[in-house]
Amino acid sequence: MNDGNHEKVNRTPLAHRNIPITIIGGGIHGISIALQLLRENPTFAKHIAILDRYPQPLTAWRQKTERQGMTFLRSPAVHHTTPDPLGIVDYAERLNRTDELAPPYSQPSTSLFWDYCNDALAELTEHPIYYQFEVSKLRWDKGTGRYPFRIISANNEGFRSRCVILAIGADDCAYIPPEYTKWQHQFPDRIIHASEFSVDCKEVLEEKGKIVIVGGGLTAGTLAKSLSERGQDVVLIMRSKMKIEQFDFPPIWLGPKALTEFSNETDFQRRYQIIQDNRGEGSITPEVMSVLEKSPNVEICPETYICNVTAAQHIQVKTTRSIIPNVSRIILATGYRFDLRRYGFLNELVAQHTIPLICGLPQLDSDLQFHPIENLFGTGTVAQLQIGPASGNIAGANLSYQRIREKLLTHL
Repeated sequence: MNDGNHEKVNRTPLAHRNIPITIIGGGIHGISIALQLLRENPTFAKHIAILDRYPQPLTAWRQKTERQGMTFLRSPAVHHTTPDPLGIVDYAERLNRTDELAPPYSQPSTSLFWDYCNDALAELTEHPIYYQFEVSKLRWDKGTGRYPFRIISANNEGFRSRCVILAIGADDCAYIPPEYTKWQHQFPDRIIHASEFSVDCKEVLEEKGKIVIVGGGLTAGTLAKSLSERGQDVVLIMRSKMKIEQFDFPPIWLGPKALTEFSNETDFQRRYQIIQDNRGEGSITPEVMSVLEKSPNVEICPETYICNVTAAQHIQVKTTRSIIPNVSRIILATGYRFDLRRYGFLNELVAQHTIPLICGLPQLDSDLQFHPIENLFGTGTVAQLQIGPASGNIAGANLSYQRIREKLLTHL
């Protein structure tokens, strides 16, 4: 694997500068938008800044896949960070790595995907636009000239921008179902969200006892698969029937018919419900399910609830199905629920300008612009109420770029 050690962080200070376009978030969506702008015109580099808390782009994505032990992506090869749909396929063929494109839709291995992204990220070295910068405040001072946004870091350094894109994802919005809150307070080291867990943690691998995973989505399935392959006994608990799907939303949501119908729905509460109906409570791919069904140390419990958690030396879990003794820990693979109010740097902005929210999601306009704030855009999870069920996925990055492209070009 390409270790990505080449420098990507721009060390030039941002303080007191005026930047035409600022992208907050160095994940797949933020990087994808920046790369598409650069490929339209490399001279745009001097007008763009990507801000992220991590020293390298895509760090959060890479850490998440490594913690889960994910070996292949769910998304097909045509969805990645660069504009060329066949880019990663050509890359695999050039390096004789086509065995890392899994059937039936050439899903790339996480290793291949990272190396391909890392290769593309070399463009950010050639045009240094990535800054390690943790945003503590975002302010919009309407009427202060061409650069009305003021962006302030955790170190109290600030600069101004003409246009801001929020590509912040949902990583800070881990969802813990209310019924688990009490038990988590009782056993904080034993009941944790999947975002805090790593399958390769030495302490976990040395523990005796079963690991209970709560959730019916791909994260739950991947964790169960990875842990079982490392010799752990796993109980997979989900409250619904198991759903086995190749993708986490119907592919029609990438086509014009469904997207047009979604755009024509004027009730944003109804749009939110459409997203929930199409993404549901998660599903597991046929490939992962096949491994789980064959594994002798994985027990799958659909339509099951945990009723109580007690502990002596080990945790004991009582479910609607049975009692599970000798549980070393419970992993809540219960997903994320995005809420704009969970991002502290936006609190002042949301309150001051009364940004309308539906279940924590902003009601953006058709250009993915926050109303009433001009030239503040959202992409990825932030843009769900405009882009639909595909918004937070890799494919959603291109859908978002198509919406905001013309507006962005006016600022360059």
